[in-house]
Amino acid sequence: MTNKRARAADKAKRLHKKVKQTYRSAMPGQKRHRILIWAAFFVVAAILTVQILYPLDRALPLARMNGRWVGWQSETDLANQATLVFQRSKIKFIIGGKPSGVYTLSEAGADIKAEEMASRLANYPFWLRLVPFSIFWQLPNVQTLDLAFALPTLEVFAQKTSSQLSQPPINAGVAFKDGQLTAVNDMPGHLVSVQAIKNVLQTAKYSFAGMTELRIDAKLQEASRRSAAFASVRNQAEQALARPLTIRAADQTFAVGNAEKASWLEFGETTEGGTTLVINRQKLQSSIDNWSKAAGRPAGQTNINIENGREVSRTTGEKGSQIDAASIVQPVTDYLLRGQGSGVILAAMTDLEPSVIYNNRYTPTEDGLRAYVRDKARNGAWFSIRQLGGSGWSADADAEESVVSASTYKLFVAKRLFDEINAGGISWSDPMLDTTVSGCFDRMTIASTNPCAVAWLDRFGRQNLNDFVYRLGFSRAVTFTHAQATHVSAGDLTKFMVGLETGSLISGAQRERLLYSLSHHPYRYGIPTGSQAREVYDKVGFLWNYVHDTAIVRHPRGTYVMTIMTQGKSYAAIAAMTRDIERIMYP
Repeated sequence: MTNKRARAADKAKRLHKKVKQTYRSAMPGQKRHRILIWAAFFVVAAILTVQILYPLDRALPLARMNGRWVGWQSETDLANQATLVFQRSKIKFIIGGKPSGVYTLSEAGADIKAEEMASRLANYPFWLRLVPFSIFWQLPNVQTLDLAFALPTLEVFAQKTSSQLSQPPINAGVAFKDGQLTAVNDMPGHLVSVQAIKNVLQTAKYSFAGMTELRIDAKLQEASRRSAAFASVRNQAEQALARPLTIRAADQTFAVGNAEKASWLEFGETTEGGTTLVINRQKLQSSIDNWSKAAGRPAGQTNINIENGREVSRTTGEKGSQIDAASIVQPVTDYLLRGQGSGVILAAMTDLEPSVIYNNRYTPTEDGLRAYVRDKARNGAWFSIRQLGGSGWSADADAEESVVSASTYKLFVAKRLFDEINAGGISWSDPMLDTTVSGCFDRMTIASTNPCAVAWLDRFGRQNLNDFVYRLGFSRAVTFTHAQATHVSAGDLTKFMVGLETGSLISGAQRERLLYSLSHHPYRYGIPTGSQAREVYDKVGFLWNYVHDTAIVRHPRGTYVMTIMTQGKSYAAIAAMTRDIERIMYP
Protein backbone atom coordinates (compact mmCIF):
# COMPACT_ATOMS: atom_id res chain seq x y z
CA MET A 1 0.00 0.00 0.00
CA THR A 2 2.89 2.34 0.85
CA ASN A 3 4.59 1.64 -2.49
CA LYS A 4 1.37 2.38 -4.37
CA ARG A 5 1.01 5.71 -2.61
CA ALA A 6 4.62 6.57 -3.35
CA ARG A 7 4.20 5.74 -7.01
CA ALA A 8 1.03 7.82 -7.25
CA ALA A 9 2.68 10.80 -5.59
CA ASP A 10 5.66 10.49 -7.90
CA LYS A 11 3.35 10.37 -10.92
CA ALA A 12 1.51 13.46 -9.77
CA LYS A 13 4.77 15.35 -9.33
CA ARG A 14 5.90 14.44 -12.84
CA LEU A 15 2.51 15.56 -14.26
CA HIS A 16 2.68 18.83 -12.36
CA LYS A 17 6.20 19.41 -13.62
CA LYS A 18 5.16 18.70 -17.18
CA VAL A 19 2.19 21.09 -16.97
CA LYS A 20 4.43 23.75 -15.47
CA GLN A 21 6.96 23.34 -18.24
CA THR A 22 4.24 23.50 -20.89
CA TYR A 23 2.76 26.63 -19.30
CA ARG A 24 6.19 28.33 -19.17
CA SER A 25 6.96 27.42 -22.77
CA ALA A 26 3.59 28.70 -23.96
CA MET A 27 3.39 31.86 -21.87
CA PRO A 28 5.56 34.96 -22.21
CA GLY A 29 8.52 35.25 -19.94
CA GLN A 30 7.55 38.58 -18.43
CA LYS A 31 4.98 38.50 -15.66
CA ARG A 32 3.02 41.54 -16.84
CA HIS A 33 2.44 39.89 -20.19
CA ARG A 34 1.11 36.80 -18.50
CA ILE A 35 -1.20 38.98 -16.43
CA LEU A 36 -2.54 40.64 -19.59
CA ILE A 37 -3.24 37.27 -21.18
CA TRP A 38 -5.09 36.04 -18.12
CA ALA A 39 -7.03 39.27 -17.93
CA ALA A 40 -8.06 38.92 -21.57
CA PHE A 41 -9.10 35.33 -20.92
CA PHE A 42 -11.34 36.28 -18.01
CA VAL A 43 -12.85 39.19 -19.97
CA VAL A 44 -13.71 36.94 -22.90
CA ALA A 45 -15.07 34.30 -20.54
CA ALA A 46 -17.19 36.90 -18.77
CA ILE A 47 -18.50 38.31 -22.05
CA LEU A 48 -19.40 34.83 -23.32
CA THR A 49 -21.15 34.11 -20.03
CA VAL A 50 -23.18 37.32 -20.32
CA GLN A 51 -24.04 36.59 -23.98
CA ILE A 52 -25.12 33.01 -23.28
CA LEU A 53 -27.23 34.01 -20.29
CA TYR A 54 -28.72 37.16 -21.88
CA PRO A 55 -32.54 36.88 -21.54
CA LEU A 56 -34.41 35.68 -24.59
CA ASP A 57 -37.25 38.20 -24.14
CA ARG A 58 -35.17 41.35 -23.68
CA ALA A 59 -34.11 43.81 -26.36
CA LEU A 60 -30.39 43.67 -27.10
CA PRO A 61 -28.27 46.34 -25.38
CA LEU A 62 -27.87 48.53 -28.47
CA ALA A 63 -31.37 48.03 -29.89
CA ARG A 64 -33.27 51.09 -31.07
CA MET A 65 -36.92 51.69 -31.93
CA ASN A 66 -38.16 54.90 -33.46
CA GLY A 67 -34.72 56.42 -32.99
CA ARG A 68 -34.73 55.74 -29.23
CA TRP A 69 -32.50 53.38 -27.31
CA VAL A 70 -34.63 50.51 -25.96
CA GLY A 71 -31.93 48.13 -24.72
CA TRP A 72 -32.94 45.64 -21.98
CA GLN A 73 -36.66 46.47 -22.29
CA SER A 74 -38.92 43.42 -22.34
CA GLU A 75 -40.68 42.31 -25.50
CA THR A 76 -44.01 42.93 -23.76
CA ASP A 77 -43.13 46.56 -23.03
CA LEU A 78 -41.87 47.08 -26.57
CA ALA A 79 -45.05 45.58 -28.04
CA ASN A 80 -47.10 47.90 -25.81
CA GLN A 81 -45.20 50.93 -27.08
CA ALA A 82 -45.65 49.93 -30.72
CA THR A 83 -49.37 49.27 -30.22
CA LEU A 84 -49.94 52.65 -28.58
CA VAL A 85 -48.23 54.37 -31.53
CA PHE A 86 -50.39 52.36 -33.94
CA GLN A 87 -53.59 53.46 -32.20
CA ARG A 88 -52.68 57.11 -32.82
CA SER A 89 -51.35 56.63 -36.35
CA LYS A 90 -53.09 58.26 -39.29
CA ILE A 91 -52.64 58.34 -43.04
CA LYS A 92 -53.00 61.30 -45.38
CA PHE A 93 -53.46 60.80 -49.11
CA ILE A 94 -51.63 63.23 -51.39
CA ILE A 95 -53.04 63.64 -54.92
CA GLY A 96 -51.31 65.97 -57.33
CA GLY A 97 -49.30 67.48 -54.51
CA LYS A 98 -52.40 68.37 -52.48
CA PRO A 99 -53.62 66.62 -49.31
CA SER A 100 -56.95 64.92 -49.90
CA GLY A 101 -58.21 63.24 -46.75
CA VAL A 102 -57.00 61.92 -43.39
CA TYR A 103 -57.90 58.48 -42.04
CA THR A 104 -56.82 56.15 -39.26
CA LEU A 105 -54.87 53.03 -40.08
CA SER A 106 -57.40 50.94 -38.18
CA GLU A 107 -60.34 51.95 -40.36
CA ALA A 108 -58.30 50.95 -43.42
CA GLY A 109 -58.25 47.38 -42.07
CA ALA A 110 -54.72 47.47 -40.65
CA ASP A 111 -53.58 45.63 -37.54
CA ILE A 112 -50.14 45.94 -36.02
CA LYS A 113 -47.74 43.02 -35.74
CA ALA A 114 -46.32 44.37 -32.50
CA GLU A 115 -44.94 41.09 -31.25
CA GLU A 116 -42.93 40.53 -34.43
CA MET A 117 -41.49 44.05 -34.10
CA ALA A 118 -40.45 43.39 -30.50
CA SER A 119 -39.02 39.99 -31.42
CA ARG A 120 -36.69 41.55 -33.99
CA LEU A 121 -35.21 43.76 -31.29
CA ALA A 122 -34.55 40.77 -29.03
CA ASN A 123 -33.40 38.28 -31.68
CA TYR A 124 -30.01 36.82 -30.66
CA PRO A 125 -29.36 33.28 -32.03
CA PHE A 126 -27.48 30.86 -29.80
CA TRP A 127 -24.66 30.30 -32.27
CA LEU A 128 -24.02 34.03 -32.32
CA ARG A 129 -23.90 34.12 -28.51
CA LEU A 130 -20.80 31.90 -28.72
CA VAL A 131 -18.94 34.53 -30.73
CA PRO A 132 -17.02 36.80 -28.30
CA PHE A 133 -18.24 40.41 -28.22
CA SER A 134 -20.98 39.72 -30.80
CA ILE A 135 -23.51 41.37 -28.48
CA PHE A 136 -21.85 44.72 -29.20
CA TRP A 137 -22.24 44.59 -32.94
CA GLN A 138 -25.88 43.52 -32.90
CA LEU A 139 -27.68 46.77 -33.72
CA PRO A 140 -31.36 45.94 -34.35
CA ASN A 141 -33.28 49.01 -35.39
CA VAL A 142 -37.04 49.24 -35.95
CA GLN A 143 -38.05 52.46 -37.66
CA THR A 144 -41.40 51.57 -39.22
CA LEU A 145 -44.58 49.83 -38.13
CA ASP A 146 -45.16 46.24 -39.25
CA LEU A 147 -48.78 45.94 -40.36
CA ALA A 148 -51.14 43.33 -41.72
CA PHE A 149 -54.30 44.27 -43.60
CA ALA A 150 -57.59 42.40 -43.39
CA LEU A 151 -58.46 42.13 -47.08
CA PRO A 152 -62.28 42.36 -46.78
CA THR A 153 -62.04 45.49 -44.60
CA LEU A 154 -59.37 46.95 -46.89
CA GLU A 155 -61.63 46.38 -49.90
CA VAL A 156 -64.56 48.20 -48.27
CA PHE A 157 -62.30 51.07 -47.20
CA ALA A 158 -60.78 51.38 -50.68
CA GLN A 159 -64.23 51.44 -52.32
CA LYS A 160 -65.44 54.19 -49.99
CA THR A 161 -62.22 56.21 -50.20
CA SER A 162 -62.08 55.97 -54.00
CA SER A 163 -65.36 57.85 -54.31
CA GLN A 164 -64.25 60.41 -51.72
CA LEU A 165 -60.88 61.12 -53.31
CA SER A 166 -62.03 61.11 -56.94
CA GLN A 167 -63.21 64.41 -58.40
CA PRO A 168 -65.45 64.61 -61.47
CA PRO A 169 -64.52 67.06 -64.24
CA ILE A 170 -66.42 70.34 -64.57
CA ASN A 171 -67.72 71.34 -67.97
CA ALA A 172 -67.01 74.78 -69.35
CA GLY A 173 -69.50 77.56 -68.75
CA VAL A 174 -70.05 81.25 -69.46
CA ALA A 175 -69.58 84.44 -67.47
CA PHE A 176 -70.59 88.07 -67.89
CA LYS A 177 -67.85 90.41 -66.70
CA ASP A 178 -67.22 94.09 -67.45
CA GLY A 179 -70.04 94.02 -70.01
CA GLN A 180 -68.48 91.17 -71.93
CA LEU A 181 -69.66 87.60 -72.40
CA THR A 182 -66.74 85.20 -71.93
CA ALA A 183 -66.13 81.49 -71.57
CA VAL A 184 -65.34 79.93 -68.20
CA ASN A 185 -62.69 77.29 -68.66
CA ASP A 186 -63.54 73.69 -68.04
CA MET A 187 -61.75 71.94 -65.15
CA PRO A 188 -60.40 68.40 -65.46
CA GLY A 189 -61.15 65.88 -62.75
CA HIS A 190 -59.30 62.82 -61.54
CA LEU A 191 -60.14 59.22 -60.74
CA VAL A 192 -58.47 57.43 -57.84
CA SER A 193 -58.97 53.73 -58.44
CA VAL A 194 -59.74 51.16 -55.76
CA GLN A 195 -56.71 49.13 -56.76
CA ALA A 196 -54.40 52.15 -56.51
CA ILE A 197 -55.55 52.76 -52.94
CA LYS A 198 -55.04 49.11 -51.96
CA ASN A 199 -51.61 49.00 -53.57
CA VAL A 200 -50.30 52.13 -51.85
CA LEU A 201 -51.64 51.03 -48.46
CA GLN A 202 -50.09 47.57 -48.66
CA THR A 203 -46.68 48.69 -49.92
CA ALA A 204 -46.13 51.85 -47.87
CA LYS A 205 -43.71 52.18 -44.95
CA TYR A 206 -45.47 53.57 -41.90
CA SER A 207 -43.40 55.71 -39.56
CA PHE A 208 -43.75 56.28 -35.84
CA ALA A 209 -44.43 59.97 -36.51
CA GLY A 210 -48.20 59.54 -36.21
CA MET A 211 -48.97 60.75 -39.76
CA THR A 212 -47.84 58.96 -42.92
CA GLU A 213 -48.35 60.70 -46.25
CA LEU A 214 -49.30 58.39 -49.12
CA ARG A 215 -48.93 59.71 -52.65
CA ILE A 216 -51.36 58.32 -55.23
CA ASP A 217 -51.22 58.74 -58.99
CA ALA A 218 -54.74 59.64 -60.05
CA LYS A 219 -56.02 59.17 -63.58
CA LEU A 220 -56.81 62.48 -65.28
CA GLN A 221 -60.37 62.89 -66.56
CA GLU A 222 -61.04 65.64 -69.06
CA ALA A 223 -64.35 67.48 -69.14
CA SER A 224 -66.69 66.34 -71.88
CA ARG A 225 -67.43 69.95 -72.85
CA ARG A 226 -64.40 72.16 -73.29
CA SER A 227 -64.21 75.96 -73.42
CA ALA A 228 -63.05 75.70 -77.05
CA ALA A 229 -66.68 75.02 -77.95
CA PHE A 230 -67.73 78.49 -76.74
CA ALA A 231 -68.10 79.82 -80.28
CA SER A 232 -70.84 77.32 -81.06
CA VAL A 233 -72.99 78.43 -78.10
CA ARG A 234 -72.10 82.12 -78.00
CA ASN A 235 -75.25 83.16 -79.83
CA GLN A 236 -77.40 81.00 -77.51
CA ALA A 237 -75.72 82.56 -74.48
CA GLU A 238 -76.20 86.11 -75.80
CA GLN A 239 -79.89 85.42 -76.33
CA ALA A 240 -80.24 84.03 -72.79
CA LEU A 241 -78.59 87.09 -71.25
CA ALA A 242 -80.64 89.46 -73.41
CA ARG A 243 -83.85 88.15 -71.86
CA PRO A 244 -84.74 90.24 -68.79
CA LEU A 245 -85.61 88.11 -65.77
CA THR A 246 -87.48 89.05 -62.59
CA ILE A 247 -88.34 86.77 -59.70
CA ARG A 248 -91.26 87.66 -57.43
CA ALA A 249 -91.54 85.83 -54.10
CA ALA A 250 -93.97 86.85 -51.35
CA ASP A 251 -93.61 90.63 -51.12
CA GLN A 252 -90.11 90.70 -52.61
CA THR A 253 -88.97 91.35 -56.18
CA PHE A 254 -85.55 90.28 -57.46
CA ALA A 255 -84.15 91.58 -60.74
CA VAL A 256 -81.61 89.06 -62.01
CA GLY A 257 -78.52 90.61 -63.60
CA ASN A 258 -76.50 89.23 -66.46
CA ALA A 259 -73.61 88.15 -64.25
CA GLU A 260 -75.91 86.02 -62.09
CA LYS A 261 -77.71 84.53 -65.13
CA ALA A 262 -74.37 83.71 -66.74
CA SER A 263 -73.23 81.88 -63.60
CA TRP A 264 -76.11 79.41 -64.05
CA LEU A 265 -75.08 78.49 -67.60
CA GLU A 266 -72.72 75.64 -68.46
CA PHE A 267 -71.93 73.55 -71.48
CA GLY A 268 -74.05 70.45 -72.06
CA GLU A 269 -74.69 67.92 -74.77
CA THR A 270 -77.55 67.69 -77.26
CA THR A 271 -79.23 64.40 -78.14
CA GLU A 272 -77.21 64.44 -81.38
CA GLY A 273 -73.91 64.82 -79.51
CA GLY A 274 -73.44 68.52 -80.14
CA THR A 275 -72.74 71.28 -77.61
CA THR A 276 -75.50 73.34 -76.06
CA LEU A 277 -76.16 75.37 -72.94
CA VAL A 278 -77.84 73.90 -69.86
CA ILE A 279 -78.73 75.24 -66.43
CA ASN A 280 -76.45 74.24 -63.57
CA ARG A 281 -79.06 73.26 -60.96
CA GLN A 282 -76.64 73.61 -58.06
CA LYS A 283 -75.74 77.20 -58.91
CA LEU A 284 -79.35 78.13 -59.57
CA GLN A 285 -80.27 76.64 -56.17
CA SER A 286 -77.65 78.88 -54.56
CA SER A 287 -79.51 81.91 -55.94
CA ILE A 288 -82.87 80.50 -54.81
CA ASP A 289 -81.48 80.06 -51.29
CA ASN A 290 -80.39 83.70 -51.22
CA TRP A 291 -83.83 84.87 -52.36
CA SER A 292 -85.47 82.68 -49.71
CA LYS A 293 -83.51 84.41 -46.98
CA ALA A 294 -85.02 87.75 -48.04
CA ALA A 295 -88.55 86.64 -49.00
CA GLY A 296 -89.06 83.81 -46.55
CA ARG A 297 -89.34 83.60 -42.82
CA PRO A 298 -87.00 81.59 -40.61
CA ALA A 299 -88.56 78.69 -38.76
CA GLY A 300 -88.65 78.57 -35.01
CA GLN A 301 -87.36 75.83 -32.74
CA THR A 302 -89.36 73.11 -31.06
CA ASN A 303 -87.92 72.05 -27.72
CA ILE A 304 -88.87 68.57 -26.53
CA ASN A 305 -87.99 67.71 -22.95
CA ILE A 306 -87.39 64.00 -22.41
CA GLU A 307 -86.87 62.32 -19.06
CA ASN A 308 -85.66 58.72 -19.00
CA GLY A 309 -86.67 58.23 -22.61
CA ARG A 310 -90.21 59.62 -22.21
CA GLU A 311 -91.44 63.03 -23.33
CA VAL A 312 -92.54 65.17 -20.39
CA SER A 313 -93.14 68.51 -22.13
CA ARG A 314 -92.56 70.47 -25.32
CA THR A 315 -92.55 74.02 -26.64
CA THR A 316 -93.58 74.11 -30.30
CA GLY A 317 -91.76 76.54 -32.57
CA GLU A 318 -93.44 78.49 -35.36
CA LYS A 319 -93.27 77.36 -38.95
CA GLY A 320 -91.21 79.39 -41.38
CA SER A 321 -91.43 79.76 -45.15
CA GLN A 322 -89.11 79.39 -48.11
CA ILE A 323 -89.24 79.50 -51.89
CA ASP A 324 -90.34 76.25 -53.50
CA ALA A 325 -87.43 75.54 -55.83
CA ALA A 326 -89.59 73.42 -58.14
CA SER A 327 -91.65 76.54 -59.01
CA ILE A 328 -88.48 78.31 -60.21
CA VAL A 329 -86.18 75.80 -61.91
CA GLN A 330 -88.25 74.73 -64.91
CA PRO A 331 -89.69 78.19 -65.74
CA VAL A 332 -86.19 79.73 -65.59
CA THR A 333 -84.81 76.96 -67.83
CA ASP A 334 -87.62 77.30 -70.40
CA TYR A 335 -87.41 81.09 -70.48
CA LEU A 336 -83.64 81.64 -70.62
CA LEU A 337 -82.71 78.78 -72.97
CA ARG A 338 -85.78 78.56 -75.18
CA GLY A 339 -87.57 81.92 -74.76
CA GLN A 340 -90.71 80.19 -73.55
CA GLY A 341 -92.89 81.69 -70.86
CA SER A 342 -92.69 85.01 -69.08
CA GLY A 343 -89.69 86.98 -67.91
CA VAL A 344 -91.52 87.60 -64.63
CA ILE A 345 -91.65 84.36 -62.63
CA LEU A 346 -93.86 84.07 -59.59
CA ALA A 347 -92.24 81.83 -56.99
CA ALA A 348 -94.44 79.66 -54.80
CA MET A 349 -93.71 79.64 -51.09
CA THR A 350 -93.65 76.48 -49.02
CA ASP A 351 -93.66 75.86 -45.29
CA LEU A 352 -90.38 75.41 -43.46
CA GLU A 353 -90.81 73.15 -40.47
CA PRO A 354 -89.24 74.24 -37.18
CA SER A 355 -86.04 72.53 -36.08
CA VAL A 356 -86.41 70.08 -33.22
CA ILE A 357 -84.16 70.03 -30.19
CA TYR A 358 -84.36 67.08 -27.81
CA ASN A 359 -83.37 67.91 -24.25
CA ASN A 360 -82.57 64.59 -22.65
CA ARG A 361 -82.49 64.26 -18.89
CA TYR A 362 -81.72 61.10 -17.00
CA THR A 363 -82.73 60.74 -13.38
CA PRO A 364 -80.36 58.99 -10.96
CA THR A 365 -82.50 55.85 -11.08
CA GLU A 366 -82.34 52.46 -12.74
CA ASP A 367 -84.87 53.73 -15.29
CA GLY A 368 -82.60 56.68 -15.99
CA LEU A 369 -79.61 54.38 -16.48
CA ARG A 370 -81.52 52.13 -18.86
CA ALA A 371 -82.83 55.09 -20.86
CA TYR A 372 -79.29 56.48 -21.20
CA VAL A 373 -77.77 53.30 -22.62
CA ARG A 374 -80.76 52.82 -24.98
CA ASP A 375 -80.23 56.32 -26.38
CA LYS A 376 -76.48 55.86 -26.80
CA ALA A 377 -76.94 52.45 -28.42
CA ARG A 378 -78.76 54.07 -31.35
CA ASN A 379 -75.44 55.33 -32.66
CA GLY A 380 -72.96 52.47 -32.86
CA ALA A 381 -72.67 51.22 -29.28
CA TRP A 382 -73.59 48.14 -27.23
CA PHE A 383 -73.94 48.14 -23.41
CA SER A 384 -74.23 45.72 -20.52
CA ILE A 385 -74.03 46.94 -16.90
CA ARG A 386 -74.42 45.05 -13.61
CA GLN A 387 -74.09 46.53 -10.13
CA LEU A 388 -72.65 43.91 -7.78
CA GLY A 389 -73.08 46.13 -4.74
CA GLY A 390 -75.38 48.91 -3.68
CA SER A 391 -78.78 48.94 -5.36
CA GLY A 392 -78.05 46.06 -7.74
CA TRP A 393 -79.10 47.95 -10.86
CA SER A 394 -78.75 46.45 -14.32
CA ALA A 395 -78.96 47.97 -17.80
CA ASP A 396 -78.54 46.50 -21.27
CA ALA A 397 -78.76 47.88 -24.79
CA ASP A 398 -78.35 45.45 -27.68
CA ALA A 399 -76.32 43.39 -25.21
CA GLU A 400 -77.19 40.09 -26.92
CA GLU A 401 -75.99 41.18 -30.39
CA SER A 402 -72.91 39.41 -31.78
CA VAL A 403 -70.18 41.96 -32.55
CA VAL A 404 -66.57 41.80 -33.80
CA SER A 405 -64.72 41.09 -30.55
CA ALA A 406 -61.28 42.56 -31.25
CA SER A 407 -59.00 41.42 -28.39
CA THR A 408 -61.76 40.89 -25.82
CA TYR A 409 -62.03 37.24 -26.93
CA LYS A 410 -58.71 36.62 -25.18
CA LEU A 411 -60.59 36.46 -21.88
CA PHE A 412 -62.22 33.21 -23.01
CA VAL A 413 -58.88 31.86 -24.23
CA ALA A 414 -57.41 32.62 -20.78
CA LYS A 415 -60.23 30.65 -19.13
CA ARG A 416 -59.58 27.63 -21.38
CA LEU A 417 -55.85 27.89 -20.66
CA PHE A 418 -56.49 27.87 -16.90
CA ASP A 419 -58.60 24.73 -17.25
CA GLU A 420 -55.82 23.02 -19.24
CA ILE A 421 -53.29 23.95 -16.54
CA ASN A 422 -55.60 22.64 -13.80
CA ALA A 423 -55.96 19.36 -15.71
CA GLY A 424 -52.18 18.98 -15.95
CA GLY A 425 -52.05 19.26 -19.75
CA ILE A 426 -50.09 22.54 -19.72
CA SER A 427 -47.58 24.07 -17.31
CA TRP A 428 -46.64 27.73 -16.91
CA SER A 429 -43.01 26.85 -17.65
CA ASP A 430 -43.70 24.95 -20.88
CA PRO A 431 -41.93 26.48 -23.90
CA MET A 432 -44.16 28.35 -26.32
CA LEU A 433 -43.17 30.30 -29.41
CA ASP A 434 -39.96 32.09 -28.35
CA THR A 435 -40.92 32.23 -24.66
CA THR A 436 -42.91 30.19 -22.14
CA VAL A 437 -46.62 29.71 -21.50
CA SER A 438 -46.26 32.27 -18.70
CA GLY A 439 -44.60 34.78 -21.02
CA CYS A 440 -47.23 34.16 -23.70
CA PHE A 441 -50.01 34.77 -21.19
CA ASP A 442 -48.54 38.18 -20.35
CA ARG A 443 -48.20 39.05 -24.01
CA MET A 444 -51.82 38.11 -24.63
CA THR A 445 -53.35 39.85 -21.61
CA ILE A 446 -51.01 42.79 -20.98
CA ALA A 447 -49.48 43.69 -24.34
CA SER A 448 -52.64 42.32 -26.01
CA THR A 449 -50.63 41.04 -28.97
CA ASN A 450 -52.01 38.26 -31.13
CA PRO A 451 -49.46 35.48 -31.91
CA CYS A 452 -49.79 33.67 -28.57
CA ALA A 453 -53.58 33.91 -28.59
CA VAL A 454 -53.72 32.63 -32.17
CA ALA A 455 -51.37 29.76 -31.24
CA TRP A 456 -53.75 28.73 -28.45
CA LEU A 457 -56.73 29.02 -30.79
CA ASP A 458 -54.95 26.62 -33.13
CA ARG A 459 -54.06 24.26 -30.29
CA PHE A 460 -57.48 24.20 -28.64
CA GLY A 461 -59.43 24.33 -31.91
CA ARG A 462 -61.91 27.07 -32.74
CA GLN A 463 -64.97 24.84 -32.78
CA ASN A 464 -63.83 23.20 -29.56
CA LEU A 465 -63.57 26.65 -27.99
CA ASN A 466 -67.12 27.41 -29.13
CA ASP A 467 -68.34 24.24 -27.44
CA PHE A 468 -66.29 25.05 -24.34
CA VAL A 469 -67.81 28.52 -23.80
CA TYR A 470 -71.32 27.25 -24.53
CA ARG A 471 -70.91 24.58 -21.84
CA LEU A 472 -69.94 27.36 -19.44
CA GLY A 473 -73.29 29.03 -20.11
CA PHE A 474 -72.26 31.78 -22.52
CA SER A 475 -74.49 32.53 -25.49
CA ARG A 476 -73.91 31.63 -29.12
CA ALA A 477 -73.17 35.28 -29.82
CA VAL A 478 -69.64 34.22 -28.82
CA THR A 479 -68.07 32.46 -31.77
CA PHE A 480 -64.51 31.73 -32.81
CA THR A 481 -65.55 30.42 -36.22
CA HIS A 482 -67.12 33.54 -37.78
CA ALA A 483 -65.84 34.11 -41.33
CA GLN A 484 -64.95 37.75 -40.65
CA ALA A 485 -63.42 37.66 -37.16
CA THR A 486 -64.10 36.31 -33.69
CA HIS A 487 -67.38 37.69 -32.29
CA VAL A 488 -68.72 38.25 -28.78
CA SER A 489 -71.60 40.16 -27.21
CA ALA A 490 -71.58 42.86 -24.55
CA GLY A 491 -73.76 40.65 -22.36
CA ASP A 492 -71.34 37.72 -22.53
CA LEU A 493 -68.35 39.91 -21.69
CA THR A 494 -70.17 41.30 -18.68
CA LYS A 495 -71.12 37.78 -17.60
CA PHE A 496 -67.45 36.75 -17.80
CA MET A 497 -66.28 39.72 -15.73
CA VAL A 498 -68.98 39.12 -13.11
CA GLY A 499 -67.76 35.52 -12.81
CA LEU A 500 -64.18 36.74 -12.52
CA GLU A 501 -65.01 39.25 -9.78
CA THR A 502 -67.15 36.86 -7.74
CA GLY A 503 -64.75 33.95 -8.21
CA SER A 504 -67.48 31.71 -9.63
CA LEU A 505 -65.78 31.42 -13.03
CA ILE A 506 -62.08 31.77 -12.16
CA SER A 507 -60.70 31.58 -8.63
CA GLY A 508 -57.52 31.39 -6.60
CA ALA A 509 -54.10 32.26 -7.95
CA GLN A 510 -55.31 32.19 -11.54
CA ARG A 511 -57.95 34.81 -10.76
CA GLU A 512 -55.32 37.00 -9.11
CA ARG A 513 -52.98 36.65 -12.06
CA LEU A 514 -55.65 37.62 -14.59
CA LEU A 515 -56.75 40.57 -12.45
CA TYR A 516 -53.11 41.70 -12.28
CA SER A 517 -52.92 41.67 -16.09
CA LEU A 518 -56.19 43.59 -16.39
CA SER A 519 -54.84 46.36 -14.17
CA HIS A 520 -51.30 46.60 -15.55
CA HIS A 521 -51.79 46.99 -19.30
CA PRO A 522 -51.12 50.40 -20.92
CA TYR A 523 -54.47 50.85 -22.69
CA ARG A 524 -56.29 52.57 -19.84
CA TYR A 525 -57.99 55.36 -21.79
CA GLY A 526 -61.58 54.12 -21.75
CA ILE A 527 -63.48 53.06 -18.62
CA PRO A 528 -60.48 53.56 -16.25
CA THR A 529 -60.08 57.16 -17.45
CA GLY A 530 -63.78 57.98 -17.16
CA SER A 531 -64.38 56.34 -13.79
CA GLN A 532 -63.83 57.91 -10.39
CA ALA A 533 -62.75 54.50 -9.05
CA ARG A 534 -59.11 53.84 -8.25
CA GLU A 535 -59.43 50.11 -8.88
CA VAL A 536 -60.48 49.23 -12.42
CA TYR A 537 -59.70 45.88 -14.05
CA ASP A 538 -60.44 46.02 -17.75
CA LYS A 539 -59.83 44.27 -21.04
CA VAL A 540 -59.86 46.40 -24.15
CA GLY A 541 -60.27 45.49 -27.78
CA PHE A 542 -59.44 47.53 -30.85
CA LEU A 543 -59.69 46.23 -34.40
CA TRP A 544 -60.47 48.20 -37.56
CA ASN A 545 -63.07 50.76 -36.45
CA TYR A 546 -64.23 48.74 -33.43
CA VAL A 547 -63.19 49.94 -29.96
CA HIS A 548 -64.36 48.05 -26.86
CA ASP A 549 -63.82 48.03 -23.10
CA THR A 550 -65.15 45.62 -20.48
CA ALA A 551 -64.30 46.26 -16.84
CA ILE A 552 -64.71 45.44 -13.19
CA VAL A 553 -65.02 48.82 -11.45
CA ARG A 554 -64.55 48.95 -7.69
CA HIS A 555 -66.19 52.31 -7.16
CA PRO A 556 -66.16 53.84 -3.66
CA ARG A 557 -69.96 53.50 -3.60
CA GLY A 558 -70.17 49.98 -4.92
CA THR A 559 -68.59 47.56 -7.35
CA TYR A 560 -70.08 47.22 -10.81
CA VAL A 561 -69.23 45.49 -14.08
CA MET A 562 -69.68 47.31 -17.37
CA THR A 563 -69.08 46.50 -21.01
CA ILE A 564 -69.14 49.20 -23.67
CA MET A 565 -68.60 48.04 -27.25
CA THR A 566 -68.46 50.66 -29.99
CA GLN A 567 -68.02 51.05 -33.72
CA GLY A 568 -66.66 54.27 -35.20
CA LYS A 569 -65.91 55.79 -31.81
CA SER A 570 -62.85 56.22 -29.59
CA TYR A 571 -61.64 55.50 -26.08
CA ALA A 572 -62.33 59.16 -25.29
CA ALA A 573 -65.98 58.54 -26.16
CA ILE A 574 -66.04 55.47 -23.89
CA ALA A 575 -64.50 57.53 -21.08
CA ALA A 576 -67.16 60.25 -21.56
CA MET A 577 -69.97 57.69 -21.45
CA THR A 578 -68.45 56.17 -18.30
CA ARG A 579 -68.56 59.58 -16.61
CA ASP A 580 -72.20 60.02 -17.61
CA ILE A 581 -73.12 56.56 -16.33
CA GLU A 582 -71.42 57.09 -12.97
CA ARG A 583 -73.22 60.44 -12.58
CA ILE A 584 -76.50 58.55 -12.96
CA MET A 585 -75.56 55.64 -10.69
CA TYR A 586 -73.70 57.64 -8.05
CA PRO A 587 -75.02 61.24 -8.04
